[in-house]
Amino acid sequence: MYELKEKEMIFVFTGPNGAGRRTVAEMSGSTLGIKQVISYTTRPPRANEVDGQDYHFLNPAQFFQAQQSGEFLEITEIDGNLYGIKHSDIEKKFQQQKGSLYLILNSHGAQHLKDAYGEHVVRIFIYADRNLVAKRLHDSGFSEEEIARQLSHYDEEMAYRSKCEHAFENIDLAHTVFDLTKALDSYLQRNLLELD
Repeated sequence: MYELKEKEMIFVFTGPNGAGRRTVAEMSGSTLGIKQVISYTTRPPRANEVDGQDYHFLNPAQFFQAQQSGEFLEITEIDGNLYGIKHSDIEKKFQQQKGSLYLILNSHGAQHLKDAYGEHVVRIFIYADRNLVAKRLHDSGFSEEEIARQLSHYDEEMAYRSKCEHAFENIDLAHTVFDLTKALDSYLQRNLLELD
């Protein structure tokens, strides 16, 4: 496992699917110049997803081979699909860019990273109420069956909120990103200027 240096930080965005954690993470990462470590999954890509950008999509045999080789730091199973983060990807990102990186994970993955790296991990919980989540999933083109499957994890994911270092209700994206980047800057100690 990669040994984090004193000032290296991992920001983990978590929360229920449909609450906007990916959008918030990408906008905050872009604003603060923090790069993402992409997860691997055996789930087939959705219509708008790009391999290497949203996930690294592997078939089950490829995933199993990487698992047998000990390449994964953590593995989570959701609805019969496997998800994982590779040790080497975290190490490479820190070599390319000193300081910080971020990941987008469910509560199990977030807890696994916290257990592995302790105070170097800051969990950011992004949430919205169930009805708004359902509407966003619907507006994104998810089928009723897929929305029901996503919402079946809602309560379990929401229960993790109290364990996270920060929680933001994502009603207005711009406000969420603004408040979040201010919070993250305190860890980065770069003192972003307050702009009106």
